[in-house]
Amino acid sequence: MAVRATKTLGLIMALACLTAGMVRAADVKSLTKELFAVPSTTGNEDQLAAKIRGLLPKNVVVEEDGLGTIAVRFRGPEGPTLVLAALDGYGHMVSGITPDGYLTVDRPVAPPHARFDAYLLGQPVVVSTARSPVQGVVSQPALHLLTQERRKALVEGFSLENAFIDIGVRSEKEARAKGVEILDAVTCPPVLTELAGDQWAGPALGMKAVAAVLVDIAAAPAAEPPGGETVVAWAAQTKFAARGRGARPALGAARAKAKWQPRRTVIVDVVAAGKSDGFPFPGGGPVLIQAKDEPSSLRQALVKLAADTKISLQFLTVADSPLALPFAGPSSEVLTVALPVRFLNTPSEIVDLKDLQALRDLLAAFLAKGGGR
Repeated sequence: MAVRATKTLGLIMALACLTAGMVRAADVKSLTKELFAVPSTTGNEDQLAAKIRGLLPKNVVVEEDGLGTIAVRFRGPEGPTLVLAALDGYGHMVSGITPDGYLTVDRPVAPPHARFDAYLLGQPVVVSTARSPVQGVVSQPALHLLTQERRKALVEGFSLENAFIDIGVRSEKEARAKGVEILDAVTCPPVLTELAGDQWAGPALGMKAVAAVLVDIAAAPAAEPPGGETVVAWAAQTKFAARGRGARPALGAARAKAKWQPRRTVIVDVVAAGKSDGFPFPGGGPVLIQAKDEPSSLRQALVKLAADTKISLQFLTVADSPLALPFAGPSSEVLTVALPVRFLNTPSEIVDLKDLQALRDLLAAFLAKGGGR
C-alpha cells in the first residue's frame, strides 16, 4: 500500500508540474484569460501581482520597488532598457457600510472620463474582500414609478452619492461577517465575451491583455542572450499622480524610473481606437506613440523590427502620457507602444486578437535583440 501511495503521489506531482509548465508556456490569448479574471484597481494590485508571479518560470528572480511594482531582469552588458506596463486599472472601492447593510462606494483616483461612474447604475459588481469575492448589485429604483424630474436626476445626474450596493444582507454586522471592509475593491464581473471577427470584449480587458503580453515575453525569452540588460516590469499605482507642478507623472512610473534608471523605456499601454478619423483602428496593428514626431533610435528599432517581422504599425503623435512622463529627458529615450482598444474605459472594451498577437510578437522580437540594439 505504501508503494502504491508513493507511486500515486509521484504521478500527481508529475501531472502538477506538467500542468504548471503548460500554463507558463501558454499563448498570449490563454494568458489574457488567466489575468482577466483577477481584479486589479489602484491600491489593490496585490492579487494580480501574485497571479503574474505564479505564471513566471520558477528560475526567474522577481524584483520589487516597495510600492507593489514587480519586475524581472535579463542581464546584459549594456542598459538597462525598461519595458513597462500598468498593473492597475480604474475601479471603485467600498467607502462605507450603512446600518441596514448597503455598501457605499468611492473612487481611489479620478475617473478616466465624466460618465465612468454612471456605468454602475443597476449593474452587478464584485467586492474583492480579503476572504473571498462577494457578489452584489448597485441598486436602481423602478424608474417607471418615478417622476420625470426624479428619473432625470437619478439617471442623467447619477453620482456616487446615490450609489448603494446590495449584497443581500440586512445589517452592517452581516456585511462585515461576509468579510467586507472599507477600501475593498469594487469592480465589474469579469465576463469575457468572444465576438465575431476574432475579437474579445470585457471590462478592463485592454489593461489585462497588455499585462499578459509582458508575462508571455518574460516567461519565454529568446534562446540567444540579449545584447543589453532589459527589465520587464508591471507598475502598480499608475493612476496616482506624483507630486509636482504642471503635468504630473504616474507615481508607479516615477518609482520605476528611480529604481531602475533606464536609458531607454518602452511603455506598453492602451489607446482609444475606432472613434473617428485620425484615431487608430482595431485590426490595424500596435500603435507607436510619441510626444513629438521626431526620429529616434528607439522608434527606428521598433519600426525596423516590425518591417522585418511583417507586423503592421499605426502611428500617433500626442502629448506624453503620465506613464511616459518620468522617463522623458535629454539623456534617455521613451516610446509608447499601445494596444488599440475600442470603447476604452467602459465595461465593454473590445480588443482585436490580431492586434494583441502582433503586439506580443513585436515586443518578443525587441527583447530577443536585447532592447532593439
